[in-house]
Amino acid sequence: MMESVSPARQSAFEILLRVAVDGSFATPLLASQRYRNLSREDHHLLHELTLGVLRRQGWLDFLIEYFADRPVKRLDAEVVIALRLGLYQLQFLNRVPAHAAINESVNLVRLARKKSAVPFTNAILRKAQRDGSRAELALPADPLARLSIVASTPRWILERWQQRWGVEEASALAIESNLAPNIAFRYNEQISPRTTTDLWLGENGIITRPSVLVAGGAVIEQGSLSPHATPISQNWIYLQEESSQLTARLAIPTERLADASGPPSVWDVCAAPGGKSALIATLLPPSSRQVATDLHQSRLRLMRDLFVRQGVENIHLAQVDLTTAAPFAPGSFDQILVDAPCSGLGTIQKNPEIKWRMSREKIDELATQQQQILERASESLRTGGLLTYSVCSTESEEGEEVVQWFRDRHQCYRDVTRERLVEIGIDPASLLTISQGARTFPHRHHTEGFFICVLWKRS
Repeated sequence: MMESVSPARQSAFEILLRVAVDGSFATPLLASQRYRNLSREDHHLLHELTLGVLRRQGWLDFLIEYFADRPVKRLDAEVVIALRLGLYQLQFLNRVPAHAAINESVNLVRLARKKSAVPFTNAILRKAQRDGSRAELALPADPLARLSIVASTPRWILERWQQRWGVEEASALAIESNLAPNIAFRYNEQISPRTTTDLWLGENGIITRPSVLVAGGAVIEQGSLSPHATPISQNWIYLQEESSQLTARLAIPTERLADASGPPSVWDVCAAPGGKSALIATLLPPSSRQVATDLHQSRLRLMRDLFVRQGVENIHLAQVDLTTAAPFAPGSFDQILVDAPCSGLGTIQKNPEIKWRMSREKIDELATQQQQILERASESLRTGGLLTYSVCSTESEEGEEVVQWFRDRHQCYRDVTRERLVEIGIDPASLLTISQGARTFPHRHHTEGFFICVLWKRS
């Protein structure tokens, strides 16, 4: 008999296998040319299956081990992926018929040439269909171990969050991180008037609301945009998370640089993929000088393409390695933005595989690198200028502690994050931390988890 698998499930299986075996990231794979010919329905199901399985992986693996009575690590990767897909549909997708979830997962194992595992896969999924609720009785009594499974979050991450914010906050953050993120964007009125964009969105059943964090930003309340939808493909809008937009807007000098001689100059240090640089360029006067740098030539090429599509000009691109030396003379810039490479633990709604790959040791390594980049970049800031530091991480080692380390070494820097938030019309009350800088959280602000700190270099 011919094995039948829907295009969405076959594609999700392929992507999840690459994530598990090759260490790939799901989001760029989902956006690749390979899956562009899928129907709208299949494309939606592909995203739901792929990211849903990654978000709920801890719980799904608990179910596999409960019904199989053996560790997941003893099973072939193809079998594990097929079981996760089947269990996710049985547990979380009520509109998917159980027979479709089971039969197509079994067929995925056949197509992967793991025929000896076909009866096993079928048996596990049928047990889960019949006795799925019984698995909860096997959850550990220890509250942290239980939460780690139910919220599909590694225990070591939960321990850190609980120590920092308490049990309730940590639980809320872990649970919210398993939900799909809000889709935010900013209008690109250099390409299309906002009225034209809003008219298209309304005609296609897409309802939006203004961002509460950033002027000019919007959030999709109802409906969805495919990567090939006219507003995206024609660059009428740019999909950009609200915290990312907020970071860029905080990096725009205002009253703080009133004494600057000549047009403002801005350096975006770790600029790829270029969204913040592009937004900054639209907010700066045409006479300004803007530099965007990155370590990798391939990312510089992607940024160049983005700037052309966005109609952004006057950004100089350069390849820079800040682990060696500062490339610009002291005092070269009025404003420097260091959106440093980080763990990405604030983005696990969008990139859920990160939580399964990150470690305490890796965070410590990244913090050392962040210190080095911030130190080198700051050498090119003039007295009276602004230095904005940001990371899309929930971890204080990458945020508050990096800034404290830097300020201990350079007493001339003052935290002006509160003032900058007020200057751009944002109430700082819910954003400021107890020490320095500001934070956004998925469970509080329904955004990515960002740390942002604006420092003023006094004389």
